[in-house]
Amino acid sequence: MNFGDNGKCYGELLGEENQGMKIMFILMNEARLAVGIQGLAAASRAYLYAVKYARERLQGADLANFRNPEAPRVPIINHPDVRRMLLWMKSHTEGLRALCYYTGMCEDKARALPDETEREKWHGILEVLTPIVKAYGSDVGFKVADQAIMVHGGDGYTTEYPVEQILRDVKIAAIYEGTNGIQALDLVGRKLAQKKGQNFASLLGEMYAFLAAQEKNKKVKDLVAKLKVSVDTLAEIAGFFATCGKEGKFLVPVGNAYPFLNLIATVLSAWMLTWQAAVASEKLDALAKEKGADPSDWEAWAAFMSDNTDAAFYAGKVSAAKYFINNVLPEVGALADAIKSEDMSIMEISENSFAF
Repeated sequence: MNFGDNGKCYGELLGEENQGMKIMFILMNEARLAVGIQGLAAASRAYLYAVKYARERLQGADLANFRNPEAPRVPIINHPDVRRMLLWMKSHTEGLRALCYYTGMCEDKARALPDETEREKWHGILEVLTPIVKAYGSDVGFKVADQAIMVHGGDGYTTEYPVEQILRDVKIAAIYEGTNGIQALDLVGRKLAQKKGQNFASLLGEMYAFLAAQEKNKKVKDLVAKLKVSVDTLAEIAGFFATCGKEGKFLVPVGNAYPFLNLIATVLSAWMLTWQAAVASEKLDALAKEKGADPSDWEAWAAFMSDNTDAAFYAGKVSAAKYFINNVLPEVGALADAIKSEDMSIMEISENSFAF
């Protein structure tokens, strides 16, 4: 764009002089949250298309009859690997959706609560969550779209089905409004240390309060126990970064900023999913009691799930949480171990060595 080529160019000062960057970030932070929601929208669409296709596409016999060439063909949603992909997609999408809602609640509280101290607390949590929602949301949108293509098989790579376009369209979300690498640096370099770490401590406090409230809930007791281990790990790594800073080893947190963002995002998603499972399990129990459904009677329970959409919805929340906690959350431990190794191969490698 060129301004002033054909005459005088006038500008208007917005806000106070020399405060432009500060003002820009007010707009930018809102845009970053919107990008996270863009990733959620892409993930939701891709997941629903994948479920629809998996229910309709007939291929192969079921597992019990796979050696029988005369066995009827079944929808691919019956196949274990397809179910694995779908549950991976479901758990990530629902965890992200809840995280976006929770972040919106933080903003509402930061604006509307009568007590100034409480408003500042929730604004601080919002500050920490903003780069996470942007980066994790756009990453999840892309990864879920990728899995949707896999569910479609070769069809997913053609323009006759919509999932390939979702994958292409959502990739930009990881790039604009600050690349996801920039979001990670913002998280580690600015947000963790804001108010001497108080904002991050407030977020941790909310997670620990949830754990304390649910530790005796028999329905989610095992999930809560595993979640607590990961929350403790998150707190430990944040403390480790602080120690690195005091010792002058700044490259350790900077070089591990993106892995750390994935670590905290995974813990937050697990928290959101466990929270949903705690609510859903109570709702499901009440509904089963009302309808006289017995979960120990497999055939009767399957019929209950088939006939009652509310029951299926609540059961799906519990299953998504179980899958994520048992299959995705363990990645937190591996990320923590990698970060604590203080490996600096990324800086030690010669520039010329990248070419060979």
